Amino acid sequence: MTDRDQVERGHRAALLAFLPRARRVEAHSLAQDRAALVALAQMTMQVVIDPARETQTVVQELPPEEVVESAAARLRPLILDEDPTHWGKFFKAVGYFLHAGQVPPSAMEHLKGLKAEWVAIKPRSEVLRGYEVHLSKAGSNESQRVTDNVLGFAWLYGDVVHSDADRLARTRSFGVAERFRAAAPLVAHIMVLTIATLNFARTLYANGWLPVEDEVFETPVVVSDTTFRHEGRIYLGEPHIGDDPVVVPPPGQDLGEGWLPIQQVFGPGSDGAAPGGTAQSETSAPT
Repeated sequence: MTDRDQVERGHRAALLAFLPRARRVEAHSLAQDRAALVALAQMTMQVVIDPARETQTVVQELPPEEVVESAAARLRPLILDEDPTHWGKFFKAVGYFLHAGQVPPSAMEHLKGLKAEWVAIKPRSEVLRGYEVHLSKAGSNESQRVTDNVLGFAWLYGDVVHSDADRLARTRSFGVAERFRAAAPLVAHIMVLTIATLNFARTLYANGWLPVEDEVFETPVVVSDTTFRHEGRIYLGEPHIGDDPVVVPPPGQDLGEGWLPIQQVFGPGSDGAAPGGTAQSETSAPT
């Protein structure tokens, strides 16, 4: 294998790692209403004005924490440097194949724009994404302030997928509610960006610019039906004694003495007394 073959093999592996993970993010329930997802990412809030009391209330409605938590678990590998699915590895691979394929400048500009948005995601930065929170004690000159980026990633890496003591200590005074309030739009933003990147990859593939197979976009990546049915025949036998594995004939052959069809034991007219505790089944493909 030549050096070029090895390089291309590595880049192709990056594509095959990123794309199925991105599809899992796309399939998450939080992403099914795209307009709502975008609104969440944009930190949409309402201001309720009470003229009589001369007060204003800012209302920010967020999804349940468990929903955001499961979405965060799906996308976390995409922002983890050492993970094969990391967005940086994907963009490096796409850039390699686009340069090799001499694609139109518009495709390269689109790639550059998407990459810039990913670069702006900084888990260790104190950058202000949308707002910052100030905390002070009554009658005291002491105060604390923290940006939403710090709070959001503290929730992700402190409350959810890890237990980062430093991040939690940095934001302890603000509490888990403030951390979650900052994290929900952050997670939504990364989801929107992931789906946009996935759709861009689909366009590149449709034009023959990505060396992957149809399966990477078509093979199921999530479980939608969680009721499993296996049709077949079940037999009951005497309890197995000893450490040796149970030896039974292959499906279709006679089981021999000591085995009864389950309906003879528990079916109509039976006494309900099982002959033992060992079961053998002959099953067809799942239905």
